[in-house]
Amino acid sequence: MGNFDVAQKFTQKWEGSLSDDAADKGGLTKYGVSIAFLTDFARDITNQKFLRDLGVPLPVTRDTIRHLDIAQACAIFRREFWDSLHLDDLPVQMGALLYDAAVNSGRSRSVKLAQRGYNACVGHGLPLAVDGKLGPLSCAALKANNTKTVRQSIITVRENFYKEIVRSNPSQDVFLKGWLNRCKDLRTYVEGI
Repeated sequence: MGNFDVAQKFTQKWEGSLSDDAADKGGLTKYGVSIAFLTDFARDITNQKFLRDLGVPLPVTRDTIRHLDIAQACAIFRREFWDSLHLDDLPVQMGALLYDAAVNSGRSRSVKLAQRGYNACVGHGLPLAVDGKLGPLSCAALKANNTKTVRQSIITVRENFYKEIVRSNPSQDVFLKGWLNRCKDLRTYVEGI
């Protein structure tokens, strides 16, 4: 099993199947692929060809989401989150952490959470710029410090991010327990890889 498959196994468990929660800003979602995300993804001409090659009909509609299969969702996520962040360059545990956060909160947010988590517990060297870019310095720092302490700190920062979402937008409280349970499960999962 490749590193992406190890990461996707966890993420797929938490993304579930079809949901249409009125409080979810992404709208209708299947296997974690929301109509808002897929509509934005399909704006890029190269992504349009990629989707057509996968057999995903365009333009994106609610039926597109309803008929999406798990293999299509995995391929889209691999392209948008795993490959675009070059997560094969990281140890599998770090890759899984960043990938799951990217699927849940976007690529840039995922990297910012990792940069903040790293900065919160690594006292040597210069702190990482919290810029949301997984550049050479951030990548090297996460590779060199792939420790339980750093990984757990990244998850703690992610938990705090979710709590801040709810503080600033109480309507999102309906998701907080699930987000925190996901983080709790992730703590165990990455240490067992």
